[in-house]
Amino acid sequence: MRSRYAIVLAIAAVLVGALVYTGCGGDDDSTSNNSSSNTDSQAAKITPGTTVKLWIMPNGPQPQEDMEASLAPFTEKTGIKVDVEVVDWGVQLDRIRNAAVSGEGPDITQAGTTQVPFFAALGGFEDLSDRVEDVGGAGAYPDGVWQTTQVVGQDGTWAVPWFTEARSIYYRKDILEKAGVDPATAFKDWDSFRATLQAIKDKVPNIQPFGTPGKKAFDLVHHVMPFVWDAGGAELSSDNSQSTINSPEAAEGVDFFAKLVDDGLADKSQLERDGTQVENQFEGGKIAVWIGGPWVLPSADRSDDTNWTDAARKNVALAPMPAGPNGDAFTFVGGSNLMMFSASEHKNEAWEVMKYLSQDQVQTDYAKLLGMFPARVEPQQAVGEASGPNYEAVYQAIQQGRTYSPIPQWAEIENTYKGRFGNILDEAAKGQYSEANVQKQLDEAAKEADALLAQGG
Repeated sequence: MRSRYAIVLAIAAVLVGALVYTGCGGDDDSTSNNSSSNTDSQAAKITPGTTVKLWIMPNGPQPQEDMEASLAPFTEKTGIKVDVEVVDWGVQLDRIRNAAVSGEGPDITQAGTTQVPFFAALGGFEDLSDRVEDVGGAGAYPDGVWQTTQVVGQDGTWAVPWFTEARSIYYRKDILEKAGVDPATAFKDWDSFRATLQAIKDKVPNIQPFGTPGKKAFDLVHHVMPFVWDAGGAELSSDNSQSTINSPEAAEGVDFFAKLVDDGLADKSQLERDGTQVENQFEGGKIAVWIGGPWVLPSADRSDDTNWTDAARKNVALAPMPAGPNGDAFTFVGGSNLMMFSASEHKNEAWEVMKYLSQDQVQTDYAKLLGMFPARVEPQQAVGEASGPNYEAVYQAIQQGRTYSPIPQWAEIENTYKGRFGNILDEAAKGQYSEANVQKQLDEAAKEADALLAQGG
């Protein structure tokens, strides 16, 4: 997530006038009802003038100002003050972990969705199960988003989804037209995806069909795993006891992705870049197709963003990820959640902050500043319908979104998979691709992951 936030510039002042605090979660009408019933039971427990401490990460170019502007109507309405501190992504894992273990930290923290299981396993966070109905519970969020609040082997809800992203296919409309490809079917399934890239290679000179980052990208696994899922594979067994990344189904998905490099449909030079650098290559007109998140869209509307060529800016379009051989079409869904420290001395006031940030309009306006989507179903749909076909494609992608098994060891396992996926793509770039080599790398990845699983939570 670190790279994406540096991309999107926004004007925080827009947010202040847009936010109206009418409740504490869900849409405005239902939230008002929830808030009034909750007020009767907890009014005596809420102390105006209390200061709640909140850690956030660098969400956009003005994270402090944007967050304080978002919370200003809340403080005016409730009298609860919020002390916002921005913690860099480079140190946030250590700081949150240390705060959870020591009991000395803020009341609330932002956490990346895939970090929640690791943090929850530390034992320093509040189980929110008795509170989450105030914000609509599981039914208010897409399944893949709500899964990021859970931890395998632990009853409870350990976070509240805040903002969301999902990976989609970015493509150039003008390039597809030159290649004679219908955008309506260009990325429908694996076969059409591959055929589209082949048509671009054959018919459109001076541009590479597809670009993907390699092992330098912290999010490489997010690019590859949708193809594993499409083929019926998974990162772990259903009981999370062992790796299944070397299963025949998983290997089929990785094979498909690696063959794009081996056959020259994916630009080999992009493997030396990270995700942001590949994104810049798409914006600069070097590649015709790329897999990315919604944070790119707002930058295309900014004339001061000089990364974009005129042709790329005018012709950028999005499509959902293609369906695999079983007809399934998955994508990675991520973003950030909010977690409450169990050592907080102001839990009720902290929950009021979390409810407020779960309000549909609040989430919508804040996510817009970041080029993200709100985490809740109804505002997601509203944004998709109101913002044109590209945002509708992102909305559809979120609905088919999937995330990783919510276990404490996932971060280390993901890093292992990233290295092995990177090796596979490097071998393909060097002309050393073979199904046997792919299987060998995946077998090593499974062995390393199994060792991590054996160590326990």
